[in-house]
Amino acid sequence: MKMLDTDVVVIGSGPSGLAAACSAAENGSQVLILEKGNSMGGGVKGGNGLFAVESRLQKEKQLAFTKEDAFKFLMDYTHWKVDAQLVSAYINKSASTIAWLENMGINFIDVVAYFIGAQYTWHFKDPASPAFTEAIFEKAKTYGASIKLDTSAKSLIKEENRVVGVIAEDKLWQQIEIRAKAVIIASGGFGGNKDWIKKYTGYEHGVDLYTFAFPEVQGDGIQMAWDAGAGKSDMMMNTHVCLPDPFGGPGGTGFELGSFRQPNLMVNIDGERIMNEEIMRSPGFAGNAVHRQKNGCAFMIFDEAANEYYDTGWDFVMSKLPIAKSNNLRALIKKAQTEGYEHLFMADSLEELSTVTGIELQGLKKTMAEYNQACEHGRDDMFYKQAKYLRPLTKPKFYAARFFQGGYGSLGGIKINCKTEVVTEAGAAIPGLYAVGNDANSIYNGSYPFVISGNVSSFCYNSGRIAGENAAAYIRG
Repeated sequence: MKMLDTDVVVIGSGPSGLAAACSAAENGSQVLILEKGNSMGGGVKGGNGLFAVESRLQKEKQLAFTKEDAFKFLMDYTHWKVDAQLVSAYINKSASTIAWLENMGINFIDVVAYFIGAQYTWHFKDPASPAFTEAIFEKAKTYGASIKLDTSAKSLIKEENRVVGVIAEDKLWQQIEIRAKAVIIASGGFGGNKDWIKKYTGYEHGVDLYTFAFPEVQGDGIQMAWDAGAGKSDMMMNTHVCLPDPFGGPGGTGFELGSFRQPNLMVNIDGERIMNEEIMRSPGFAGNAVHRQKNGCAFMIFDEAANEYYDTGWDFVMSKLPIAKSNNLRALIKKAQTEGYEHLFMADSLEELSTVTGIELQGLKKTMAEYNQACEHGRDDMFYKQAKYLRPLTKPKFYAARFFQGGYGSLGGIKINCKTEVVTEAGAAIPGLYAVGNDANSIYNGSYPFVISGNVSSFCYNSGRIAGENAAAYIRG
């Protein structure tokens, strides 16, 4: 067996792993990154933006949302069921992480809200800037950090209750024993493990949940931590309402973001209206409402008049996709019809729509009559949707888009403290072991808060920085 020695081993080279590696290296540690794939960067290569409060951009725009506001919001949002110390450490780190990335050449061009009424926390970089992960890795290399690609961590080495290294395996199945003073787990979660998704979150992939396809993300690091005595944290999927999408990307992200995430009538398979459709602008909440229905799905109903209306523009415009005028809804409908897309239906009558969708006809007719009456009166006494979004559905063709719960990835699994030290079920730190990013993110209590968006990416970078700093301090003694 080949033998290596280093100060810090980082398992995974996604955003959290690279942030941890760079942070540990800039604080004086020799760092080796293990990446089981054949390229650096992880599944998302770092994304386009991240959450922060009290950043340079926010101060320039005179935005009043503070660290205190963010902390109070997130703790109230989660009913104080999450680790307040970890939340505080993360939020208080966020502005300095924006500056940290700017010093690496990342140019942040704006801070936006995910939807009208959300907070301005989502920091977007100039597309011409290097990817976050590329910039961080280049900086980490200047401090002496190195990476081994095609090398999988298999188990942790533990002696006298301390983690002192990793057993790894290269692409030729040769084992490597890497002795280290600290190990940081950043393996990306379990979002590609269908069995774990069902076991730990209750969703069944491809039945009531459609996710991004990251087959390499299997929960390896989480299992290694558990085997070493780590406690289990809350485990969830980072969910959003979606149309399963063969056209624009996995998880429903391209096909429906601008075109279908609008406040049109939503009904379940029994034809019953299920929500105030204004919450379609908040994908996490809308996904929750859809998932609790029979078969884990619901249908957005609209008509030809809606098509004509959307020729002039959207009701909801995401800041990330500032589309002033819609001209692609009809094109998407035509594409779906041509290619036999199974989640978009059209019909000349409600009877035909019921037949092709399976929606119960009498329930659909009753709901449509009640909804159209509410539209005529300009008042929604069931769910209180604003009058400006109440438009009757009377003009054939009729359309139905079948929505499910979508998933960006998994969150949680390894229990950590505010220093990102891995802890036992009893809360005792396991010396020499840290966990970051999706492997350890359990700060949302079941639903991702799109109202302060950019959180998952931001938790990766910030928890990585925190882990690197603390691992280096642990080594120094």
